[in-house]
Amino acid sequence: MEDFNYVKWDAKFVIGIVPIDEQHKKLVELCNALYEKVWTARKDNTEEWKVQTAVTLKECVNYVATHFSYEEKIMKAVNYVNYSAHKKRHDEFTQKLLDVSSNFNNLTVKEALDFSKFLIDWIFEHISYEDRLYVKTVQEYMKNSKIQK
Repeated sequence: MEDFNYVKWDAKFVIGIVPIDEQHKKLVELCNALYEKVWTARKDNTEEWKVQTAVTLKECVNYVATHFSYEEKIMKAVNYVNYSAHKKRHDEFTQKLLDVSSNFNNLTVKEALDFSKFLIDWIFEHISYEDRLYVKTVQEYMKNSKIQK
């Protein structure tokens, strides 16, 4: 049996905030599922692959929105200084997702595979750099909150 995962979750992507790490892991799983759907369906000469893949893409889009909302609430709660810039990156990515998903029926298999790869690459870049920037602020907030109790 073929392993369709474009990328595997790795401990190096853990930022140390458990709920967010779990959400990141789920995002990777959904992106891999999208990649797998497109990869498996690429042999199909009909347009049926788009119908099958669209469901997974919609799940991906919805989960990204859920995750970004959760992350943004945390950043606001801890008064993260770069909240606006981080949210702007989320908004730009969300717009790209919405643009591609609304135009998904016009994509070729290659474009759909490229988009799947783009999703994974963006998520890992975002986790590896931008998400790590707020970790210290969140951890300090949590530490100080425990002291006050």
